[in-house]
Amino acid sequence: MAHFTIHLMGQNQPITLDLPCIDIDDLAHRSATERFLVGHMAEADEDGVCRRVMIASSRIQCAIEA
Repeated sequence: MAHFTIHLMGQNQPITLDLPCIDIDDLAHRSATERFLVGHMAEADEDGVCRRVMIASSRIQCAIEA
């Protein structure tokens, strides 16, 4: 798992996710070949849980490796 800050189309604020990618190159490859990416929110919510997430690869505008 690697830590990424991701800007999505239609969202004002970026999200920070842990994705099962080795690095930014692996994320680029997966987003080009997979329709959805599944991972975890990097920060816990108000209940202290890091929720699982699924995002559409086509909505990614920019990803920054943390």
